Amino acid sequence: MTDQPNPYQTPETTDSVVGEPLPEDAGRYAPCPSCGQVAAKQVGMTWWGGVLGPKLLKHVRCTCCGRAYNGKTGGSNRWGIAIYLGVSFLLGAIAFGILLL
Repeated sequence: MTDQPNPYQTPETTDSVVGEPLPEDAGRYAPCPSCGQVAAKQVGMTWWGGVLGPKLLKHVRCTCCGRAYNGKTGGSNRWGIAIYLGVSFLLGAIAFGILLL
């Protein structure tokens, strides 16, 4: 039974892949689905959501492997991004239509 990792143990203080100290907010977000590390940073701006989109979707990027994912669930933001873009496009089209009237 000693082979099993203890789920109640606090996270390591160093990144097991790189060996560098983890940032202060490590463990604040869900572990990376790609490499399993707990070190992630909030994405500030993206091409699809500007500044607001990543904050709404809790979009974070793993500092170890660089994969972007949902920091709350640990899953993909693919559907959230698609819905965000669809709603943004629809609202833009409505605003443009109102300006033409």
